[in-house]
Parts: sequence; C-alpha cells; structure tokens
Amino acid sequence: MKQVAAAIIFNKGKILVTRRAPGEKLAGYWEFPGGKLEGNETPQECIVRELREELGLHATAGAVIASSVYEYTGGAIELLAVECAVQNYEIGLTVHDAYEYIQPEALLDLRLAPADIDIAKKIVKRPSLATDSS
Repeated sequence: MKQVAAAIIFNKGKILVTRRAPGEKLAGYWEFPGGKLEGNETPQECIVRELREELGLHATAGAVIASSVYEYTGGAIELLAVECAVQNYEIGLTVHDAYEYIQPEALLDLRLAPADIDIAKKIVKRPSLATDSS
C-alpha cells in the first residue's frame, strides 16, 4: 500500500485546498496538497518536499493528525494528514490549476478526491485537530 502525505495548512482560520489540473490524475478534484512518500522518507519529510516542489511553499511539518485508507482502481493508499505551518503564503501552481483557503465546514461542499473525504470529515467534526498557523 502506498503512503501519501497530505498537508493540513490553516491561515486565519481557513484551510488550504488545491484543485488538480486538467491532464493530471483526478483532474478537477480538490485535495489537501501533498504526494507519495519516497524511499525512507517520513510523512513530515515528504510533505515539506512536496509543498516546495508543487506549490513553492516553505513549510515546517508537525504531527500526523489523521489518516485514511482508500482503494483506488490502481491500488490502495494510506493518506496521512500532516499538520503544517508555512513561512510564505505565495503559491505557485504546477500540478494544480487553483487553490483556495476555505472555512473548514465548507470542505464537504467541494468535489474532494475520494481519499481526502475521510480526512475532511475528521477536520469538520473536530476542527481542533489542526492549529491555526496565522
């Protein structure tokens, strides 16, 4: 099973979500940004690397605050939600075509990537899972 890290980033009470660009896997779906763990990476090392590569964000990774397992047609993944603080909020998009900071309770109104839905439900149910990094 592949492990994938997802960044949980709050800014002024809102949470960051990104939309997959046309031509990418799951194009048009919103997600918590992140990616697959490589080699012997920890979820924290992975999310710092992915945020830098995909969004140009410089981040500090904290604890894994939630996880979910989802079976895609290409295989199962374990999504690890990592609490993150960023030093900059200027985002450059590469594999995404949009980003937004939204109220946590609005997460489930989005067309979320299937693996992200359980994480979003946990955040909506208990927003204290993540801290505000503003």
